[in-house]
Amino acid sequence: MGKAKDLTTGNVALKTIGFAIPIIITNLLQALYNIADMAIVGRYIGPSGMSAINIGGQVTMIILVFAQGVTNGGNIIISQLFGGKKKEIIPKVIGTMLGTFFFMALIFIVVVLALGTPILNGLDTPPEAYEGARSYLFICMAGTIFIYFYNVLAAALRGIGESVKPMIFVAITVVLNIGLDILFVGPFHMGVSGAAIATILTQFISMLIAIWYVKKIGLFDFKFSSFKIDKGFFKTMLKIGVPQGLQFGLTNISFLLIMGFINKYGVDASAATGAVTKIGTFAVLPAQALMTALITLTAQNIPVKNYKRILQSMLVSMGVSLVFTGAIFTISHISPATMLGIFTSDATVISIGSDYLKVLTISYMVESVMFCMYGVISGAGHTYYTFGCAILSAFIVRFTFSWIFTTFTSMGLLGIGWAYVMAPTAAGLAAFIFLMTGKWKRNRVKVDDHG
Repeated sequence: MGKAKDLTTGNVALKTIGFAIPIIITNLLQALYNIADMAIVGRYIGPSGMSAINIGGQVTMIILVFAQGVTNGGNIIISQLFGGKKKEIIPKVIGTMLGTFFFMALIFIVVVLALGTPILNGLDTPPEAYEGARSYLFICMAGTIFIYFYNVLAAALRGIGESVKPMIFVAITVVLNIGLDILFVGPFHMGVSGAAIATILTQFISMLIAIWYVKKIGLFDFKFSSFKIDKGFFKTMLKIGVPQGLQFGLTNISFLLIMGFINKYGVDASAATGAVTKIGTFAVLPAQALMTALITLTAQNIPVKNYKRILQSMLVSMGVSLVFTGAIFTISHISPATMLGIFTSDATVISIGSDYLKVLTISYMVESVMFCMYGVISGAGHTYYTFGCAILSAFIVRFTFSWIFTTFTSMGLLGIGWAYVMAPTAAGLAAFIFLMTGKWKRNRVKVDDHG
């Protein structure tokens, strides 16, 4: 079954970091692509193009992160089967996941194509960015099946402890994507649509590469008869995955709603916050990667009650995350213009974004700790709790205080920035309390031959 990795034995720090490093590099490559994507469009098109990708990308991100959350449900099942020495059942789980996500992708494509225009109107999309945002959104949605299938296969590989090959797959596609971006947006003058076309072409290629490798190592045979949705595994996957999918999705919906507040300040504000968002994605990527690693590590260890090992891994992950995020925090406070200058040379955009970036970097530090706690809680199957934390963070705190600060004070964008700081602080405190009670040790995932 390829280079599967048992995370229940060996040196805790080495196993945690060794498994997480390829995931960190994978997320780093994806973040670098997102930065390059925004930078290329910013250089060739300007603030209107940056705003278009920022707005259209936020809508597509909701569809993507919901699926990522649900695939984590499958990842947890596979991890527990692998940790429990029931490897022969794993193909049945993969078949269930692929069948489920095929139909899920079709539903989302139809819904977004039908509602995309009203959504952009509801977000007060700046007129200069409207057509670009619309074309970017609709073209990217065409690649939904490709990215869903890739995410399923990458989750299955992580479930058996294989994180290196997905990193290699992403490295290949990121290089290709950046090359196509430059070609389509630059010499071919295809605008924002060119960036979207480059994205779905490389998503298709990454899916093909993943299919080839998974079949090669015998993890899944891709025969038509294997694409069966097992009722038991389907229910277990949804039980664990849907709360996390909603957690990720609602968090991004709150970002989208807050973008409506931001867009009222104009296209330059939209472009500036879009650039800061890309920096933020980069800043917290080690923490998010380590959260993913902790989900797998916890899921493998909790059936054999290695609780101490799980907590030690969490502390190691927090330390690594804070070192990286702390570096971004420091650079952003010393020279925010340099960070924003990666995306644009527009003086107005850089001026607007500088103070906003300084505030947002505080939230990145808090999130680095919060994500590691989420990894343990989710890996034990308590995704309903992290879902509750997301509601607290995204709507009760972030959205509510963004509305209060922009409506009843003169804080402007900085008010939204401080709401972003308050949100993970509240959610992180809730996660810490849950861990301290010890309730996370009650494994919610019970799997057998039929889920």
